[in-house]
Amino acid sequence: MPFDSLAGTAVRRGEFRGHWRALVGCAMAASVGAIGLNAYANGAFVPALAAKVGYSREQLAMATLLLSATVALVSPLVGQAIDRWGATRVIALSVLGEMLGFAFLGAAPARFGWYAGGMVTLALLGGGTTPPGYSRIIAARFDKHRGLALGLMIGGLGITAITAPMVMTRVIAAVGWRGGYFTLAGLVLLLGGAGLWLIRRDPAPSVPSGPRAVATDARGDWSVLRRPLYWLVLLCFAAPALFGGGYLLHLIAILRDRGFSPSQAARVQALVGVSIVVGRGVSGLAMDRFFAPRVAAVAFALSAAGTAMLLSSSGPVLCVAALMVGLTIGAELDILAFTLSRYFGLASFGRLYSLAYSAMILAGGASPLLIARLAPANDYTHAIIVSAIGLLAAAAAVGSLPRFKPRGA
Repeated sequence: MPFDSLAGTAVRRGEFRGHWRALVGCAMAASVGAIGLNAYANGAFVPALAAKVGYSREQLAMATLLLSATVALVSPLVGQAIDRWGATRVIALSVLGEMLGFAFLGAAPARFGWYAGGMVTLALLGGGTTPPGYSRIIAARFDKHRGLALGLMIGGLGITAITAPMVMTRVIAAVGWRGGYFTLAGLVLLLGGAGLWLIRRDPAPSVPSGPRAVATDARGDWSVLRRPLYWLVLLCFAAPALFGGGYLLHLIAILRDRGFSPSQAARVQALVGVSIVVGRGVSGLAMDRFFAPRVAAVAFALSAAGTAMLLSSSGPVLCVAALMVGLTIGAELDILAFTLSRYFGLASFGRLYSLAYSAMILAGGASPLLIARLAPANDYTHAIIVSAIGLLAAAAAVGSLPRFKPRGA
């Protein structure tokens, strides 16, 4: 084997051997981040909130949009704080805030105004538990195998996507929707706290390895916003969130409307989580070998096909559709983080990724409302067609992005 290949293999192994605590800690804490945990668990709350409290599906979609819009507003400020004071400090405060936010949802009066206010409170207090902070921690420690490390970190959300629908369906059946929100608060404290403990035991190197890395203490700025490439990247990754993200909320409702029992629908939605875990690992490996935007293009195209398959009433076909829909969910997190770090470096990564995340999460928050508006009388046909076309367009756009600069350029 050539010396360069041996050296590269040693560097990759050294990254994982030296920083496994940060990777495991980020995966654990990210798995209960405010946006992800609410998104994957919320489908289990929809039937109970509709039947017991009387909220409509459109009201619940509007509350999700308020959560996402608030995160979108505060995320650039969070990113700037990450670049200035460090990701770990910001995340620690936000884990406590997210726990209080879910507890507030469980304790608040059963009126929609309070519920919507609880969602805003969750976003304000827990905004730092979103992926930009964890991605900044990973990017500072991994260069040669950054794609795989980011994919494994985001895979923690996939575990949540697998377990949350089934677990929370049973929890809500046993202790009600209020008990469900208190359970989420406890999970945030347990997994978020354990993850932070591991991260703190793995201090960041003063200078990340690799020729394209920059010093972690370099002062960032917003000058990249003057480059059209940044806005094109942002658009490419926000579009799939708009056209595909809403099915996390609507998939169980789609399946229930077609005769699936609550437990059957939850099991099918759990396949989305399986796809997220497998897809993030595969995409991470692929990004370290192939051009990342092309990897995204393949994922978006497969998700377009899976979305179109939701028109079927066949159980096996719908299971395959759930697997393929999950390929896009999370891609905007790890592939976007990798792409931004390679195009623009790490000095301003916190703020640049947070701003892009704001646009993506706002699009994802609007997605359930868009799907609900395109599905009169719970007929999702038009919504599914529009989503599939939008995902195909996003695949074509992201596949046309320019190549990264060569190493050392």
